[in-house]
Amino acid sequence: MKSPIARLARHVVLITAIYALACIPAILLSERYDWTQAPYHLTQLIAIILCLVSSIVFLATTRSSPFGPWQWLASSALALCSLWLAFVAYFLLTYSGPEG
Repeated sequence: MKSPIARLARHVVLITAIYALACIPAILLSERYDWTQAPYHLTQLIAIILCLVSSIVFLATTRSSPFGPWQWLASSALALCSLWLAFVAYFLLTYSGPEG
């Protein structure tokens, strides 16, 4: 991999994917102890969007390279981030508010 853009995108994919995964237990822990979850949800959303964009950039800049482990990671991140954003969009579109 020769491109500095590809290297930067690879690092951003790795860092944001790890952060997004680390937010899951943090959200569960704050839910358990009745702490505020808003910072985790907001930063996880930002990390997911950055991961999605950087995985697209990484795959686009390395499309002439053989498909190796980094491309698999970026492809998996792209698929999982897309599914996560689709779930969030579905939730937001179908949420009718608190009952009562």
